[in-house]
Amino acid sequence: MNARSSTLTLSLALLVSGFALADEPAVVAKRIEAFYKERPTIRARFVQKVQKPGRRRILEKSGNVFFSRPGKMRWEYKAPEQVFYVSDGNVLWSYQVEDQLVTRLEVKSSELYHQSRYLFGQGDLAQDFALASAATDVPGAVALTLTPKSAARDFKSLTLVVDGKTGEIRKTELIDPYDNKSVIEFIEVDFKEVDPKVYEFTPPKDATVRDLSKGASN
Repeated sequence: MNARSSTLTLSLALLVSGFALADEPAVVAKRIEAFYKERPTIRARFVQKVQKPGRRRILEKSGNVFFSRPGKMRWEYKAPEQVFYVSDGNVLWSYQVEDQLVTRLEVKSSELYHQSRYLFGQGDLAQDFALASAATDVPGAVALTLTPKSAARDFKSLTLVVDGKTGEIRKTELIDPYDNKSVIEFIEVDFKEVDPKVYEFTPPKDATVRDLSKGASN
């Protein structure tokens, strides 16, 4: 066997062994759940890239996110325009600063709530989704694709790119029912306690408020 053949054989052996040692999707899901079970609060910077099907243009957004169980969250979009999504666990407020438009909605009726809880490893992933391994080019990471077992209005699939050892989510890729792709990368993540006031919101006096809660008159 010549040197080239030996190198090829070794490469194939390493490749096969790498697949053999890869964790099963259910194991990765449990690792994610265990990581976030021990960390009830999260805050981070994020960069989001959104692409519509058939279009080359990518819309990039960025800001800060805060999350506390159960159901409390605050997404602060800083660029390209200011938009806030704030939930105290019961009510979700959205505030479009430029348009001075505020929307009020029961949080559990919102798509953002159902998407966000899985972004941070909440719920029983194996029970709610079909799990499959996915490819990723992020060093030291593995990827897990979640496909809803029952029809969902929120998304077709959600891929979590996580630290291969800890299960911490580094990046997500969501495909919505219209095949729009949203990729979010989390930066400067920490798990320090979050001030409860972060999840409070009072509409500005000069804003238009639309109440989409059940039983609302408008």
